[in-house]
Amino acid sequence: MRVTHTQMYDNLLSGVNKQLQIQADGTEKISSGKRFQRPAQAGLDYKISLDLRHAQSGVTGSLTAIDTAQSRLNASQTLLNDMKNILVRGQTLAVQQASGTLGAAERHAAAQEVKHLLAQYANDANGKWQGQSLFAGTAVDKAAFTSDVLGNYSYTGSAQDRLVAINDTQQVASNVRGDHPAFLAGFQALKSLQTALLNNDQVGVQTALGDVQSAGSAMIDLTSEVGGRISALSVSKTSYEDMKFTLSKSIESHEAADIPAVVARLQQASIILQASYSQISQIKSLSLVNFLR
Repeated sequence: MRVTHTQMYDNLLSGVNKQLQIQADGTEKISSGKRFQRPAQAGLDYKISLDLRHAQSGVTGSLTAIDTAQSRLNASQTLLNDMKNILVRGQTLAVQQASGTLGAAERHAAAQEVKHLLAQYANDANGKWQGQSLFAGTAVDKAAFTSDVLGNYSYTGSAQDRLVAINDTQQVASNVRGDHPAFLAGFQALKSLQTALLNNDQVGVQTALGDVQSAGSAMIDLTSEVGGRISALSVSKTSYEDMKFTLSKSIESHEAADIPAVVARLQQASIILQASYSQISQIKSLSLVNFLR
């Protein structure tokens, strides 16, 4: 079958377009550093990339959840430490005022300090983080504790924890609820100490000393428990950070373009293009000569 100049020209033009596309794709790969950016460029590899990125997004979400839980528990632990220190100071005052050598004036002055300690304890127990009540459970818009006309405090928060989803199957409580016995024990011990001091009641002060000591121990235990929860979250965070790093490396390896190979292909395409342009030029010249004949 005789091949005409027109057929040769069309074939060469098709080849030119193919090489131009190779150059365009190669330039894009070098610019982005990726083997593909659209499904049509890779097919199954593109799907694998989407799956890897979906997993990476899940890990990022888990890290965000862990950070939220850690931040909330850290804020809680700070307030619990302050409440523990308040009880330590209350214990010191009770030891001093339990002495038989002190009288009504000294105990009345100490009662005023305990009054301030009780107010600070209540302020901590009603502490907030990011504008939300820390110890009221899920009732984040209300105070965890309220007092009656006699100055007795009671828990008014919810009985539900603030759960944070770490992943599809794991949830953790990111809060400390004020209905834990340590909170009320502290309120009652400080209130009993204040009352005994106001009444110049040495025996009452000695009894309150035992209550304050017990409340302080309970608060220490609670603070340590929260510290353990924070440590456990830190371990989980390290694990998820490792997963995120591994996924990032997998994505980078899977998507990265082989730049030397791309450059070599671009050079080859350039050579083929130059040859094609030369042949096209020759065909045009022959066509013109034939036309002039």
